[in-house]
Amino acid sequence: MIAHVALPLPITRTFSYTVPSLWQPYIQPFMRVTIPFTNRRLTGCVVKIEEGHKENLKEIYDIVDIVPLIDHTIARLCEWASQYYVTPIGMVLKYALPASLRPERYLLIHKKEEDAENLHGMPLNRAYKVSKKERIFHACAEGIIELRDIFTDSSFPGQIPQISRAVKQEKLLFIGPFQSRLEFYITRITHELQEGRNVLMMLPDYFMTGTYFYNLLKKEFPDRVYWYGTAIQVRSRMATFFHARHGKGMVILGNKNCIFLPIVHNALIIVERFEEDDFRNEEGFRFNAGRVALQRASIENIPLIYGSASASTELFKRVKDGEFTVIEKTLPLCKNRYEIITKKYQSPFGALPEELMNTVQSGIEKKERIAIFTPRRDYSARIQCLECKEIVRCPVCESMVGYQKKNNRIICPSCNAASPYSTECPHCGSAFMRFSHIGVEYIEDVLKEHVTQYPVMAVTADTSKDVVHSLEQYGAAKPFILVGTQILSKLYGTRIEKLILFEWEDILKIAGYRAEEKAFHILTNLCDALTPQELYIFMDKKTAIDVAPFFNMKGFYESELKKRKAAGFPPYGRIFIIEIEKKKGTSQNALIKRIMEEGGIKGNIMGPYLQKKQGLKWKLIVRGKKERLTSMLFHLYDLPNVRIEADPLSI
Repeated sequence: MIAHVALPLPITRTFSYTVPSLWQPYIQPFMRVTIPFTNRRLTGCVVKIEEGHKENLKEIYDIVDIVPLIDHTIARLCEWASQYYVTPIGMVLKYALPASLRPERYLLIHKKEEDAENLHGMPLNRAYKVSKKERIFHACAEGIIELRDIFTDSSFPGQIPQISRAVKQEKLLFIGPFQSRLEFYITRITHELQEGRNVLMMLPDYFMTGTYFYNLLKKEFPDRVYWYGTAIQVRSRMATFFHARHGKGMVILGNKNCIFLPIVHNALIIVERFEEDDFRNEEGFRFNAGRVALQRASIENIPLIYGSASASTELFKRVKDGEFTVIEKTLPLCKNRYEIITKKYQSPFGALPEELMNTVQSGIEKKERIAIFTPRRDYSARIQCLECKEIVRCPVCESMVGYQKKNNRIICPSCNAASPYSTECPHCGSAFMRFSHIGVEYIEDVLKEHVTQYPVMAVTADTSKDVVHSLEQYGAAKPFILVGTQILSKLYGTRIEKLILFEWEDILKIAGYRAEEKAFHILTNLCDALTPQELYIFMDKKTAIDVAPFFNMKGFYESELKKRKAAGFPPYGRIFIIEIEKKKGTSQNALIKRIMEEGGIKGNIMGPYLQKKQGLKWKLIVRGKKERLTSMLFHLYDLPNVRIEADPLSI
C-alpha cells in the first residue's frame, strides 16, 4: 500500500511512502502521518492512498491521528483554497490541521469488552505509552473500546452531518449601524438555535470586537457560545473543537482559524466587517478568511451573511452583479463635522497643530470623552536632519526608518531591521533632527505633557487588551482621551463626544490601490463604533483633500468601481506578488520571466522592482484573470526560493 503525502512546504508535488503492514488497516485520507524527509522527521497529511507496491520507497513512521480530523466539506474547502490562493495543498492542510490540534490529550478510553479493563478511563495519549499504539487503533476499530472526550462525553469519532437544503443558497449583505446589525444577527441566530442547528460567526479580532460580541451573545444565549482560535488557551480551543463536532444549538465565534473547523449541523455563516484586514492570514498560507467563508457556505449550501457599516468594494460589485441581496439601514454618520486646514511646524506643540490642541482643550473644559485617530502608531515614520536635510535610512535596505521612543530604536517598515537610535545625524553629525509623519506614540507623549488633568491612553494592537480593561473600570461618566490607529473603530460600547482625525488623508499615500477604500472604511467604522457627537478632520494645507465623497456611500463605491475597472484592479482581476530570493550567481528573475513568457502571461507582469535587502530579493507584480494565471503560477514552485502571495493588502 502506498500513501501520497502532502508536506507543509512550498512544494506543489506530493511524496509517496510505503505504508507498513501494521498501519494498513487504519490509514485513511486526511490523517496526519510522520515521515522521513531529507534526514528530517516531518508531519504531513495523507491526500491519497493507492494499492500496490513500488521499489525504493521509504516507510511511514507513524500515524498521528486515530481518525481524520477534517470531514469532506473541509477537505474540499482546503483544495479550493489551495487553487485560489496558489498555495501548495500541504501548507493549506498544515493550517487546517495545526500541530496544536491534539485530541488524544482530551479523549478517555471506555471499555466495551472486558479485555480492555486495564485501559478503562485512561487518556488516549497515555494509553499509547502503556500499550502499543497499533493495539489501541485495533481495539478502537474492532469496537473493543470507545473514545469519549472529556468536554461533551460524546463518542469519538462521530459523524459530522451537514444540513441538507434543496433551496437556493441565500447570500445577504447587511449594511447599517452596529446596533441594527447586532439585532439582525441575534434574530437569525435565535431561529437556527431553536431548530437545534449551529451557527459560525467570524469576527475580525479576539480582544476587542471578538470579546465584545462574545460577552453580548453569552448573555443572549447562555452556555451556547464558544470561541475557536489561537488567542485562547489550547484547552479552551479543544473544548470548542469537540462541542462543534457533537453539539447542537451553538454559536461558534472565531477569527481566521475557525473557517476550517468541522461543525455538525452548520446552518449559517455570519462574517462581521468583512472589509477588515484582520481576516487576512499573513504567515505561511496567506488567505482571507472572510473570502474563504463565501466558498464554505457554497460547499455546504447554507446561508451567508456579511454585515458591516461600510461594505468592501468586492461585495458592492457582487451586489451589483445580483449575487447578493442587500439590506441597508441608514448609517447616522456624524452631522456636526468640521474640516480644519493647518500648517505643519508652526505650533508650540511641535508637529501637533495649535488648532488641534485648542479643540482638545475645549473638550476638556466640557469634560468630554475624546478620541484622536492617526494612521501611524510609532513616534514618527520619518527622521530628517535639519542641517544637511538628509533623511535617515535603513542600513540594510535603504528605506526610510521610523522611530519608536518607547524602545528608543529606529525600525525599518520594509525589512523590519531595528537598531538603537543615535541622536546624531549619520551623514553630518548634527544633533538637530526633525521627527515627522508622527504617530500615536508622539501624540500621546505631547498630550501627557500638556494635559495633566485627563487620563490619556494609547490604543494600538499592543495595548488594546489593557485599554479595554481600563475603560470597563471607568464606567459611563469618567472622561478620558484615547489616541490610536484604526483599532479605535473596534471599541464598541465606548461613548465619545469628540472624534478627531489627524493626518487621516495620509492613508491615501500608504495604502496602494486600496487607499481611498481604506480611508472610507476607517472614517465610517470610527463613526459607527464610537458614535461621536462632533467630528473634526485636521488636514495639512499641502495634502488637504475633498472629504465630501467619503460621506456619500453609493457615490463613493460607484466611483471606486469605475476606477478599478479602468485599471484592471480587483474586483475586475487579481493581483499576485512573486518574491524571489536572489542569491549570488543565480538569475531567478530571468528564469521566471521565461517561464511566464512560455505560458503566455508575460504581459501580465507589472514591474519588476528590486528590494535591496541583505541576500537580495526581487519582487514581480502579476495582474490578470484568475483562471489563466493560477495554473501557470503553480509551476513557479518548482524553482527554489520562490514565494507567491495572492491578493496582497497593498502594492
